[in-house]
Amino acid sequence: MIEVIPFRGLLYNLDNTGPLDALIAPPYDIISPNQQEILYQKHPNNIIRLILGKEFETDTNKDNRYTRSAKFFKEWINKEVLKKDDKPGLYVYIQEYEVEGKIIIRIGFFARVKIEDFNEGNIFPHEFTLSKAKTDRKKLLQACHANFSPIFGLYSDKDGKIDYHLKQAIKSEPLSVINDEEVTHKVWRLNNHKKIQIICDIIQDKKIYIADGHHRYETALAFAKENEETIPDCSHVMMFLANMDSEGMSIFPIHRILKSPNPFDREVFLKRAKEYFEIIPWNTEVSELEIKSRLIEFGKDRIIFCAYMGKDHTYTLMVNDPRNILPLLDQNESRDLQNLDVMQLHAIIFREIFKIDTRKKECQNFIDYKVNANEAIASVDTGDYDIAFFMNPIPIEEVRRLAGMGIRLPQKATFFYPKLLSGLVLNKFE
Repeated sequence: MIEVIPFRGLLYNLDNTGPLDALIAPPYDIISPNQQEILYQKHPNNIIRLILGKEFETDTNKDNRYTRSAKFFKEWINKEVLKKDDKPGLYVYIQEYEVEGKIIIRIGFFARVKIEDFNEGNIFPHEFTLSKAKTDRKKLLQACHANFSPIFGLYSDKDGKIDYHLKQAIKSEPLSVINDEEVTHKVWRLNNHKKIQIICDIIQDKKIYIADGHHRYETALAFAKENEETIPDCSHVMMFLANMDSEGMSIFPIHRILKSPNPFDREVFLKRAKEYFEIIPWNTEVSELEIKSRLIEFGKDRIIFCAYMGKDHTYTLMVNDPRNILPLLDQNESRDLQNLDVMQLHAIIFREIFKIDTRKKECQNFIDYKVNANEAIASVDTGDYDIAFFMNPIPIEEVRRLAGMGIRLPQKATFFYPKLLSGLVLNKFE
């Protein structure tokens, strides 16, 4: 069973800080160096100083981004920049946004969830993780003993029972309303004991699928195993939980940009790719809209990618036979992965043709990830990368099916939109 419990959230004290929109930030892993600087300048108490502090050449083991985060955190609590709620509760969180002209509302709640190994069969990952990111998050957790950003978890509730009870809680005025990059974020405090108990009772028999925050969950799990005897509170981690069966789920693809480890030859690549793909050159201008249109059109009954290798060199790659991937899979990789475009891309193009295995640390610098197609195109045009690969999104049903079978996708396989803001609610270990 899943143990989901209320908690005394640590919230910004707006009487001492001013409006919340100057204090929040996106998840740390999508913040660029330029955006980091903007957030630093936005407000002296912006959450960026906790989740992604600056690094300096003079950093030492005793003075670094993690120790400075811990120092800021302690100071902000002492000065009541951050203030803990008097009694435990859940925190209802709504995101309202627009996709292709349609207004979508995603509702869920912040709670603490008992950490457990994936092999217990209650909490499921859906992606592999990168060791560098886990090391980074572990150092932050060790320094601060707190969760600054929520892990995004999904559960199945076809009848919408939990959503019904959450909606009862949002009839009052919200604690905060933030308009951030075309998304409206609203948070309410739910501290009605009866309602909390109903929600926790319903969800305890469900499964949780991690949508975002794999690195933080695995880090929290490792930290709990090492410290739960001395820091009992660390056995729970802060999560945002939402119903995957609601209409508020939007999954975007994460495109790939590749820098060849060896001098790149376009014709050599196309020749090798013809062994696995039907290749159709474009005769139109490349744009985000055109890419999406072709992916939808040709991807109805085949696995496809769009490959951009500079002006006048754009191609649609259609998989000839998904089974061709099978000899390229490792023994521990499920044959059920053959029908996933992201796996076809990683196994055939990255591993087989370019000899880039993104599971290995030494290969990870050759690949970068972009949600925005125009940014991917620009990375090739500047010469920083050789090829941009564009894909269709993975359906939520497929994510659930594979995760429930214990099958993980390559890292950065899905982008759940919109991202959860950091700084709305914090969880400090007692």
